[in-house]
Amino acid sequence: MAVRAHTFGRSTDGVANVAAQLICWPALALKRTRRGLGFRASGREIVRMRGDHTAELLLTTPMINRWARVLTDCHRVTPGTDAGWVTMTIDSRADAELFLSLVSVAIKVNQTSR
Repeated sequence: MAVRAHTFGRSTDGVANVAAQLICWPALALKRTRRGLGFRASGREIVRMRGDHTAELLLTTPMINRWARVLTDCHRVTPGTDAGWVTMTIDSRADAELFLSLVSVAIKVNQTSR
């Protein structure tokens, strides 16, 4: 019987791994800034990555309002620094998958909100 080891602390599924995946998305363009990495969709910045385990995402105010309860219950997503933005902590594979899913939503809502 195999024994699965559990490690404590932060995983390797942080922002760097998410960024590596997003680079391959044709709808996104990478932009390096002095503060970190950003990704643009249709000329609009929708992802900001400034730390090892946090990233910001432009979901838009209407989408945040629509999903307020779900986002609040998640406890990984908090209001961002600007209106329409959320901040997410990415510490695990599940967090990374959730963030990537939310990026897909952000791409779509930012295309239709223009």
